[in-house]
Amino acid sequence: MYGELNVEQRNAVMAPIGPVLVRAGAGSGKTRVLTLRIRHLIVEHNVAPTAILAVTFTNKAATELRARLRELLKERSRGLTSGTFHSVGLRILRETLGGRIKGYTKDFSIYGEEEQRQLAQTALEQWRGRPPVVLEPEQVLSRISRLKSRLLSPQLALRVVGADAQAAYVAGLYDAYQRSLRKHNAIDFDDCILLPYRLLSEDPDLLADYQARWRHVLVDEYQDTDRAQHGLMTLLTSVQPRSLFVVGDAQQSIYAFRNADHTIITQFGKDFPDAHVVELVTNYRSRQQVLDAAHAVIRHATAIHVLPLRAAQGPGLPGSVIKIHELKDGRDEAEWVARQTGDLIRAGRRPKELAVLFRTRHMSRALEQALRHARVPYSIRGNAGFYDRRVVRDVLAYLRAIANPADSLSLARIINLPSRGLGGVTLEQFTANAAEQGIAPGLGLFDTRCYSGLKPNAATALRTFAGMMRGWRDKAERGYPPAHLIADVLAQSGYDYWVRTTLPEADRPDALSHLQELQTAAEEHESLAGFLQEIALMTAVEDKEDERDAVQLLTVHAAKGLEWPIVFVTGLEEGTLPHERAFAEQGGIEEERRLCYVALTRAKEQLWLSWAAGRQRGTTLKRSRFLDEIVAYGQERARQPGSRA
Repeated sequence: MYGELNVEQRNAVMAPIGPVLVRAGAGSGKTRVLTLRIRHLIVEHNVAPTAILAVTFTNKAATELRARLRELLKERSRGLTSGTFHSVGLRILRETLGGRIKGYTKDFSIYGEEEQRQLAQTALEQWRGRPPVVLEPEQVLSRISRLKSRLLSPQLALRVVGADAQAAYVAGLYDAYQRSLRKHNAIDFDDCILLPYRLLSEDPDLLADYQARWRHVLVDEYQDTDRAQHGLMTLLTSVQPRSLFVVGDAQQSIYAFRNADHTIITQFGKDFPDAHVVELVTNYRSRQQVLDAAHAVIRHATAIHVLPLRAAQGPGLPGSVIKIHELKDGRDEAEWVARQTGDLIRAGRRPKELAVLFRTRHMSRALEQALRHARVPYSIRGNAGFYDRRVVRDVLAYLRAIANPADSLSLARIINLPSRGLGGVTLEQFTANAAEQGIAPGLGLFDTRCYSGLKPNAATALRTFAGMMRGWRDKAERGYPPAHLIADVLAQSGYDYWVRTTLPEADRPDALSHLQELQTAAEEHESLAGFLQEIALMTAVEDKEDERDAVQLLTVHAAKGLEWPIVFVTGLEEGTLPHERAFAEQGGIEEERRLCYVALTRAKEQLWLSWAAGRQRGTTLKRSRFLDEIVAYGQERARQPGSRA
C-alpha cells in the first residue's frame, strides 16, 4: 500500500500522531494522502473509526472521501464521521441546540440567501435614526458574515466598535438580524460554525463529550478556513495528543471574499509549536512548463510560503505548452478563443477537454456569443443552481414550514400559493392575532384565538390549509419518505394543478421537470430534516457536474479543484487580472497573484494565455504584470544550460 507513495507522501501518511501540517502543492495527491492517513490511524494505530472526524469544504469532496475510504477499508470505515465544516457544525447543533439557546428548538430552519436578504432588509427599514452610511441588504449580510467568521456575537461586535459610527451601525443591524433569525427558529450558513463554537466554548462538559468522541481530526483545504472554522477545530483538538492533521496550500488561498484567512495555515506552526510539517512538491497533473509559469507568478508572493513544484511527467516540446496572445479588444479575444477551440476540436480534441477561464462573470457574454457563432459547443459552470428555480423554492418553502412551524417567512410564501382567497388584510389580521398570543403564525394556524375577526370564508380557507399542514407534519414526524411528502403537497395543495394551468405555457414543461427532479433528489433521503439540511448546505461552487461534451466556461474561482488537458486563461491585463479593485485593497494584489496561480495550475498539457489592449471603447490596457513575470522567468530558464523552455 505505502509502496505506491513517493517519499514525501509516505512521510505525511506516517507522521507521528499530534499536530501535522501537510503543505500540499497543486496536483500533489493530497486526497490520497488524507485517505491513507485515516487508514494508517485505523490499521496501524488501532484507532476506532468512531474516534475519527474528517472535514472537507464541499459535499462533493466529502462524498469522494467516503467512497475512497470504503474502497480502502471496506467495513472498517463504518462509524467514521466525515463531512463539510457546516454539516459537522449542524450535526452538533441538531444534537445540542434545542433548549440551550433561547428561542431555538431542534426543528430549526437553515435560511438561504433569499430569506437572509428579507431579514436584512427588515433590519434596515426598522433602524431608528439617520444611518451613517447607505447599505444594501447584500452589503449588510456580507459585513455580518465577516463578524461571524471572526467569532463575534452581536454583543461582542457592539463592544469592540469604539467610536466608529459605521461599525456600530452594522453591529446594531447584526443584532436586529439575529433576533429575527431566532424569532423564526432559523439560523444562517455562518451560524452553522459560530453557534457550535459558542455552545462548546461555554459548556466544558459538552466540549469534553465531543473531544472524547472525536480524538483524531483531519481537515482538507485548510488554506480556505476562516477564524471561526479554525477556532472550532482547535477547540475540538485542545486535549492531548492534539491529533489535528491538516492539508492545504497557501498558494491556492483565493476565497478572502468568503472570509478565508490564509494566515491561518501560514501561522500553523505558531499555533502548534510541536507541529510536524511535510511538504508535497511532486505534481502529477501538469507539464513542467505549466508549473514553471505558475511559479513565475507565485514566487513574488510575500505573505505565504512558496512551494516550487516538480512535474512527475516529462516536459512538452519547447514552445508547444504555453502560448501567449495579444488581442485588440474583448470581442477580438473571444473570437480568437472560438477559432482556437474550434481548431483543437477538429484536430481530435474532445470539447470537454478544454476550459476557458475568466476573472469576472460578465466576461462570459462575448465568449458565449463567439462560440455560438463558431458553432463550438460550450457549457457555463456556476449559473443559477437548480435549487434557486422558483417552483423548487416554492415547494421547499412548503417543506420548511412543515418541518418548522415557527418559520414565518416560508409560511408567508406559500399560505396563499396557489390562491386560497386570502387577501392581504386577512393575512395581516391573522398575523397580528398570532403576535398577540405570542406565537408564530405557523402555530397560530392551530389556535382558534388567531381566527378572531376574520371573515367566515377566510377563516374556512385558513382552517383547510391548517388541516393540510397538520397532516403533512404528522406524516413527516412518522418518518414518511420526503419524496412521497412532496407528491402529497403538490397534489393536495393544488400547486401541481396551478403549475399546469396558470404558469405561462412555455414555462410549464421546465417547471414540471424541475418538480420531478426535486422528487428524484428527495428519494435519496429517509427523513425530511436530512433532505432539507443537504439542500441548505449546497453552495454556489458546487454545481451539478455537466455531463455534456462541451467546452467549459467558468470563472477562475469556480475552477478551483478542477483540471483539464488544455486551459485558456483570458483577460490577463492590469485591471482585469489583477482586478482593479485589488489595487486599493490591503493584500489585494497578493490575492490576485494566488488567483492567477490557481488558474495556471488547472492545465495539464497546454496553457493558452491572452490579453486585450482594450475592453471598453476609448480605453487602453497594459499587459498583466503576471504575464510579464511568466515571460521573464521563461527567459531566465532558457539561458540555463540544458534548458527545454
